[in-house]
Amino acid sequence: MYSIHDLFRKVLVAACPLCGMAASAGELCDGCSRDVLRIKHPGCWCVQCAVSISPGLLRCTQCLSWKPAFAQTVAAIDYSYPGAMLIRGLKTHGRLALANLFACLLAQTMASHAGCLPPLKAIVPIPASDRALRKRGFNPAAEIARALSRDIRLPLQATWLRRTRASALQKALGFSARRESVRGLYACQETIPPVWVGVVDDVLTSGATMHEAAFALRRAGALGVVALVAARTTW
Repeated sequence: MYSIHDLFRKVLVAACPLCGMAASAGELCDGCSRDVLRIKHPGCWCVQCAVSISPGLLRCTQCLSWKPAFAQTVAAIDYSYPGAMLIRGLKTHGRLALANLFACLLAQTMASHAGCLPPLKAIVPIPASDRALRKRGFNPAAEIARALSRDIRLPLQATWLRRTRASALQKALGFSARRESVRGLYACQETIPPVWVGVVDDVLTSGATMHEAAFALRRAGALGVVALVAARTTW
């Protein structure tokens, strides 16, 4: 059964947010969907961090040596042209409707992984820094998580994670420096039930941020964590 939101989205026609051609309201047209959605392209990705790997492998060498605290990653698109334009539209230009689009793309991708994902019981967004909130006025991960929670009908637990401090900008940092810069960045002051949790972020690059979030949730009692990200870089 569709929700009222789903029904409106199905019947209304609007411009594709990427190319401007006709599409269901808030969604990509068929052509852009084929261009950007990972599930519509043949490929092999690390089950843990979703980076592209050689066929026949299950995990990348980095995950095998590092062992991230999150068990799996679901990534809707690659952070490359043209999909990266959608990420920039949300994060840089404040096009909040794109959070609904990314939630829809994530829900489609999760559905394609049915049977391979553990049974998630809650959705948790990666908290934004005070600096980012002042700059944007919103948290992209939280907006995507809120829409995804509605679309897949799982409770949103926005208070389960909190930041413990400010952190350095990571864009210019290498992998080891990124890991060190976010060490202990998140905490959970609540007792989490022993359930699988989906942690939502807009972009996954090195996985260091997601690792710290997953570590905090597991330490608080969560059974395990699946990373749910709108886009995955080619890191």
